[in-house]
This record gives sequence, C-alpha cells and structure tokens, in this order.
Amino acid sequence: MSIFKTAQTGEVKTKQISKEGCRVVLSVEAVPELVNRGFQNAAVQVQSRAQMQGFRAGKVPLDLVKQNFGNHIKERALDLTVKAAIGAAVAQAKLDAVGVPTLTKADYIHFEENKAFSFEIAVDVAPEFEVRDYKGIEITKKADTASEADVTENLNRVLDANARLESAKDGAVIDDKCYAVIHYSGKRNGTDDYKLSADSELVDMSAPQTMPGLAEALKGLKKGDVKDVETKEGNDTISYHVTVDDIKNKIVPALDDNFAKDMGFETLDALKAKVKESLDAEAKQASQRDEVAQIENHLVKMNNFALPQSLVEEYTESSLHNFVHNMTQLKPEQLSEEQHKAFEERIRPTVEKDLRIGYIVHAIAKKENLEATDADWQAELDKSLASSQNKNDEKKIKAFFDERKAHILATLTERKVFDFLKKEAVIK
Repeated sequence: MSIFKTAQTGEVKTKQISKEGCRVVLSVEAVPELVNRGFQNAAVQVQSRAQMQGFRAGKVPLDLVKQNFGNHIKERALDLTVKAAIGAAVAQAKLDAVGVPTLTKADYIHFEENKAFSFEIAVDVAPEFEVRDYKGIEITKKADTASEADVTENLNRVLDANARLESAKDGAVIDDKCYAVIHYSGKRNGTDDYKLSADSELVDMSAPQTMPGLAEALKGLKKGDVKDVETKEGNDTISYHVTVDDIKNKIVPALDDNFAKDMGFETLDALKAKVKESLDAEAKQASQRDEVAQIENHLVKMNNFALPQSLVEEYTESSLHNFVHNMTQLKPEQLSEEQHKAFEERIRPTVEKDLRIGYIVHAIAKKENLEATDADWQAELDKSLASSQNKNDEKKIKAFFDERKAHILATLTERKVFDFLKKEAVIK
C-alpha cells in the first residue's frame, strides 16, 4: 500500500487524550516500520529530482542521494510519515472529522530511521447531540394575500412614478407642496463657497433639505423673485443670494382606464387584478420565509451545542471575503486589523446560526428518515428536463445535476425536513 494514502494495520498506535466540545486531541505513534517506509519513499522522491555533477538529473545513485541530501530526505520522510499516520489514527479512533487535523505537538529532533515517532494532533469532529423540541413548534402565520390597502398603496406608487412636472401658473407662490427651480450662490462667514452654489437646482419643497435654512426662506416667493438669505450652521454664518427660475407642480395621472391602457392593460380592473396577483405572490413568499425563520429561530434556541471551531473560522473567513468583495471597494487583504475584526464580529453570528441549523436539519432528517434518495434526485432532474426548451438545455441540466448531486440531495433533504416541521407545527 502506498504511504500517500494511509498507514497499514498495526503501523500506528492511537490514544485519545482529551475531548472538549468538538475538538478531540489524539496521541499518535508511528511504529519503526512506518517511519522506515517514509524514509524509503522520501529517498526515491528526492532521487527523482536530485542533480549532481557527472549524473543526469534524476539518475544520481540512491546511496549518493542519501549521503548528500540527507536533510531533504528527512524532511520529506517526516511529512509522508505524519500524513500517513494521521489518516490511520483518525480512522482507528473512529472520528467523524470535519476538517483537516492539526499537528499540535511533535519532537522533530527524535525523528530517525528504525525508531518509533510520536506526536499529537487535534481533530475537529461533528457535534454529538440529541435533537429536541422540533415537533409542535408554535408559528404565528402572517397574511399570505394582499389587502385592498396594499393594492391601493402599490397603485399610488405606480401613479407617483408616472407623474410629471408642470410649470405653475403666473403669480403662483412657493409652498411646501411644489418644486422650486432656483439658482444661487453662497458664502460661509463672508467668503464665497462653491459648495454652497448651484445652477437650475430642483428643490422638492416637501422633502428634507441638505442646505440649512434655504428651503424655508423660499416659501412665498414667486417666479423671478430674488432674495438674500442668512442662516446659521453651527458657529458658521451661511448666506445665499437666490433667484427663483421657475415653480413646478407635480401632476399625478388619474387612476382610470386610460392610465391602465398606458400601462398595457385593457381596463383599470385588469390592471388592479394584475397588481393583486403580483402582491399575493409576494405576500405568500414572505409568509413562507417568515415561517422558516420562526422555525429556525426556535430550533437554534432549543438546541444549543458546541460547533467545530475550525469550520466556524473557515466559513467566517469565506463569508468575510465575499462580503468585503461585494459591499466595499476594498480587497480583503487591504483591511486593517481593526476592520477585519469588526467584519468578523458582524458575520460570525450568522455563520454559527447557519452551521447549527445545518446540523439540526441533518439530525432531524436522520431521526425521521427524511433523507433525500436517488429517486428524489431523479424526480427533480425530470422536472427540470420537462421545463427545458431544447436539447442543448437538457445536456446542460444533466451535467449540472451530475456535478452537483450531493448538493442537490442536501437541498432536497432540507426541503423535506422543513415541510415536515411545518406540518407538525402549531399555527397560532
């Protein structure tokens, strides 16, 4: 058997030293036979790359390789021996490892041929727990259909989005409902400040303003009026010289059949029906998401167990990289130590929750015999194929399902578990 895979029976002695949470510490002893095999394989590997004067590369006699490249051989032999022994030790201890074991203690100086070599490793394992309180979860069900008020609100937003601005009649004055078109120049403490100047600025008089005191001073003015305004911003004195270029009113279209036709519908009733259908679909999805969220929160609250910290760290780092890449202009390696810590603290609770839910779902699936089967996978594939448009799509779908079979099975299992939990839930 190749040493690259694992040690043979009897070549490794293993003893569990401790277990804390999901971390198990093992003492491992590689017997002399395994160590010697490591040296033998290492010598052959070093020989394949060795170069010495008078010999072609890779053709240096083995005895000369051992004489001249002893340190390289020892380093490679140590790596091969430890890797082979670790694989056998984890299997021998019957551990459900969830990450790569970590070498925590070793006396490298005493690694020699014909001698046993001992070291310690830490192994993160899947949590052991008895899933509890997953039946009869109380759920407050949200409305899964839209109300008439929801439809009206949506239609009003559509009307508002299709509104237009029209110049007000002569003599109109600026109030808190119109739009004012102005140009102005500003000074801060008597000094011109280009940041306080603008041309043809449209001011929504009904909305909060960023220029202190300006909008309030506009009220009552007419088109063509000029006004000097002075206000305070902290300890600074701000002054504006303002000219009103125009006053505009927002004209919202009438909600009638003509508007419906502009939107592509025959009648207003048809438009309302379509809006209701769309909002119903959104309400149903929101209600279903809320049910899942309530179930997840209950499961996490009632099933508190230790998580493999190596997985938490790995997933947190991965999520941090994705978050930073998508939400900032920075690269993860550009983060300062404080920024990195702040992002980690923000992301870690979600990572831990998702990881915990994953273990709980797996435990429920096993306990209730809800694991997805190959037949479930095939049914899902058939459903996707039935909706494909052409043969090329079918090939892509089949390739995707083959490549992602394990992931698809896990997703189907999760779906079956949550369907089961909803069925068992108590709706309030």
